[in-house]
Amino acid sequence: MNEKTARKKIDKYAILGLFIGLGMIAAGIAGIVTSLAAADDYDNSTDIRTVDAVIETIERSEEVIGEKSKGNNKLMVDNINTFLETLHKMKVSYVVDGKTYRGRYNVTTYSDSRERDQFYHQLKAGDTIPVEVYRSRNGEYKIADEEGPVNFLLYCAAIPVGLVITAAMICDMVRPKEEPTNGKKKKKQQGKQR
Repeated sequence: MNEKTARKKIDKYAILGLFIGLGMIAAGIAGIVTSLAAADDYDNSTDIRTVDAVIETIERSEEVIGEKSKGNNKLMVDNINTFLETLHKMKVSYVVDGKTYRGRYNVTTYSDSRERDQFYHQLKAGDTIPVEVYRSRNGEYKIADEEGPVNFLLYCAAIPVGLVITAAMICDMVRPKEEPTNGKKKKKQQGKQR
């Protein structure tokens, strides 16, 4: 009875891993397609301009990046190799030719670029910031994606990682299950009988 429940758990995890792998492949392909479409839209745009956008909401997340100092596990923030990375996620609204648009604008700042970092840390809801917008194929104005190449590379990396996970889970599901043995003793006994 215990063997059957253990086998079911393994199969559930294999199926979950399979879905995760397939999901990563699908997300990678969808991300590549949307990134290429947005880049093509931007490159072929007839109107690219900078407008003032009003911040509706802003969220920040910080992460210390760098090497650990020798001798202890604390990160040295003052060291050149270590700095603070802040992601500013904003929902903004902007007006182009009398029509109001809404979008998301993400900016990553680093503590080694003090002026830019201070500028974005002082922002709050209701402030205005300059954003670059472009006219898309359907005539709507969209915010230009500054992190397009980085996101494109992440989408490309998601596909092989998803393939490896999927292949590993398929091999685990197809491979016949071995019955537990007493180890080397049983194999030696079989060899002596021959």
